[in-house]
Amino acid sequence: MNKIVFLSLCACILNALPAASQYYKSYTTTADGSKLMAYETGPSRSSGGTVVTLQPTTMYQTVDGFGYAITYSACYNLMQMHPRDRHAFLRRTFSRETGYGVSYVRMSIGCSDFSSTEYTLCDTKGLENFRLHSDEVNYVVPVLQEILSINPDLKIIGSPWTCPRWMKVESLSNLTPKNSWTSGQLNPSYYADYARYFVKFVEAMRDLGIPIYAVTPQNEPLNRGNSASLYMPWEDEAAFLKHLAPAFKRAGLSTKIYVFDHNYNYDNVSSQTDYPINVYNALSGNMEGSELVVGSAWHNYGGSVSELDDIRGKAPKKEMIFTEASIGTWNNGRSLSARLMDDMNGMVLACVNRYCRAVIVWNLMLDLKRGPNRTGGCTTCYGAVDIDDSDYHTISANSHYYVINHISAVAQPGATRIGTRNSVSGITMACFANPDGTYGAVATNSGSSDKKITVIATGVGFASVNVPAKGVVSVLLSKENPEPELRIDTMQMVRTGVGRYSLTLDMTQGSSHPTNFLAGHLSDWFLDSDFISVDADGAISLQALSGTYTLEADLNERSLTVTPKYEKLDASGQGNLYIIGASSSVGRPFYIGGTDWRTDRAIPMAEVSDRVYQATLTVGQQMAASGVTFGIYGSNEEWTPQFMGRAGSDYRLSCSSLYFGIGTGSFGTTNGNVYQRSGGKLTEGDIYRFTVDLTAGVNAGVLTVTKVDPSGIGPSPSAAGKTSEGNTYDLQGIPVKDTQKGNIYINEHRKVLINK
Repeated sequence: MNKIVFLSLCACILNALPAASQYYKSYTTTADGSKLMAYETGPSRSSGGTVVTLQPTTMYQTVDGFGYAITYSACYNLMQMHPRDRHAFLRRTFSRETGYGVSYVRMSIGCSDFSSTEYTLCDTKGLENFRLHSDEVNYVVPVLQEILSINPDLKIIGSPWTCPRWMKVESLSNLTPKNSWTSGQLNPSYYADYARYFVKFVEAMRDLGIPIYAVTPQNEPLNRGNSASLYMPWEDEAAFLKHLAPAFKRAGLSTKIYVFDHNYNYDNVSSQTDYPINVYNALSGNMEGSELVVGSAWHNYGGSVSELDDIRGKAPKKEMIFTEASIGTWNNGRSLSARLMDDMNGMVLACVNRYCRAVIVWNLMLDLKRGPNRTGGCTTCYGAVDIDDSDYHTISANSHYYVINHISAVAQPGATRIGTRNSVSGITMACFANPDGTYGAVATNSGSSDKKITVIATGVGFASVNVPAKGVVSVLLSKENPEPELRIDTMQMVRTGVGRYSLTLDMTQGSSHPTNFLAGHLSDWFLDSDFISVDADGAISLQALSGTYTLEADLNERSLTVTPKYEKLDASGQGNLYIIGASSSVGRPFYIGGTDWRTDRAIPMAEVSDRVYQATLTVGQQMAASGVTFGIYGSNEEWTPQFMGRAGSDYRLSCSSLYFGIGTGSFGTTNGNVYQRSGGKLTEGDIYRFTVDLTAGVNAGVLTVTKVDPSGIGPSPSAAGKTSEGNTYDLQGIPVKDTQKGNIYINEHRKVLINK
């Protein structure tokens, strides 16, 4: 077909698709970090590019989901976060409605190499001693319950790193007991007891409201050297499954069983080649519970993903899932430029396009010291995200977070992978028909130049997207608008990020503006009480002076913040005032991870009467209980001068307060800063209003600090970051505009927010 005929055909196809009620949304991430899940949405559109037509009649495997390991270490870090902060992160990650829709997690049955210590769920001999460990009770179970409250359809797979030591022997040839966490084999005399151990685990979790969708009999069964491990060659696993599957069946459990759970190269043990096939062949088709042994699970620490082709060819009716990969110091795991394309192409798409129904990576969250970890565990692994353990708020996202979110956002559980009518040179794709009638596609471009493609789902929608060089794009096509409609008055807010919406309004002081999203949820939301109040019906009223304001709603953070139109402060005191302070001092709406001396995270003060500005801060929420220090700035291009005390400044500010003063540069105070007086300890929950009166001009400003009755403030705030349209956002929703070292974004000159 010549080029003219091809383009004419493309035009005919596009013209034949009605534009009404057809929508798309897309996410883009680039290896250089210039785009990080950058979001677009709108009616179906076309602006050229090679046409890729989805073929729903060409069907491959069903999708179970994509996700992360929920280890003790991940859960420990999550539980150190402020509860609202943690819930917002989990909503952003797991919610189908307001987040990325991650849908599958993996947990250990007993300890893993990211537990607080070595343990099993029955360390004292006898199954009557079975009980969950504190790692589960205090960390893993609460986090799983919280995730399930966000995504009730979450799938969970469990894997043991070792059986109880009293069930171990050195080898099956001598049956000598082996009281060791490492290596050993399962004593055949305990096959039935160990099967009941699995049943007890599934039942214990079920009783806590946590359904276990699947298990594997042993994590890395050919790895004798893991700090908690059990050697289980295929002969042992097949023998054990003859007890495990019937035990599940008799207990009325439908929990799936995946065999193997190890590397493509079988850890170079030649006798274990084709491990899953050997297990299948050893099991009788009429074995009780045989239908529960559904397939095999895989890791990528050795060998080639092409091994999946061999296994599928030999067992085409069996499922395959991918259950573990990690990033760390050995593979430049914190470098997005080094990892993004390898992890998306070589792991996620390579597995999905070879019939894997799920892809799960290792730890969801570790701290900046790659932990917490225990002696003998991995000390070189990074999390999908890493959290700064000095504040348990500042989060750095690594490649695994992006690649799992990219596919989760457009491929729902129950989706069918489908074919396409044609391919594009240099573009790798996986495409899906979702149960709700939407269609998804993930495309990567490993080349050195951008490529434009138009993805079409006939009768559903189409979109032209640019797939950047060394970039990933996910597209969702829908007959109906996939976004919730957040409205203020009759105007719809514009989505600016994952769960984030913005609208700029001309507002009159005292005027009422009905919303369709606040009524009935006020106790959950942070509202900028200096700017707005809200009634029981969810209508907001402007408390500040009339003007133009941008209102920004974050459905994951549960916040509605207000920012006035930019006006440079003039000598008369007219314009904008902002508070800027360190992350451990003040922030909006949550002081941890607060303004950090970055102007795009500044706290705007509301002008409540002519040239009188105020900001109301709650101790323990917008303001720390100790160590408070911040500057009050007029808004101009350089964010100078700071009020009071700085040599040569005509901007003056005086303050008389029991708890706060204006620094002069002496006794450890910062010149011009509002600081907390020594001995003036603040009490959690107390509320202070900072009012700056500039009616006499900027050279005679007066700061007044008053304690406020909390009954007049409104709902408690949640942790959230301010957003604005057209920026790159970090994981707290903070817009990142400027780079200080290439595309590595630095917070407070030390905390990496977004890694290359």
